[in-house]
Amino acid sequence: MKFIFVCPKQNRVFESADFRILDNRGVIRDTAGNKALDAKLALNEPCPFCSEKHVYHATELQCPFPGLDRIEEG
Repeated sequence: MKFIFVCPKQNRVFESADFRILDNRGVIRDTAGNKALDAKLALNEPCPFCSEKHVYHATELQCPFPGLDRIEEG
């Protein structure tokens, strides 16, 4: 599955399926009851724009599924 990333150096958008999940602490809930994944994603290959291997917090990424902007109850 491809995720949408933004290069923090050049502010350019790219897609990649070549990443790994780090520090996965599961789903957390904020004071308003909204849920989010508490994890980091690291690129396995260098960024296509600046050649660095970025690490992103899951909340920094856009949902790859159109119309789904939050985690649903399972």
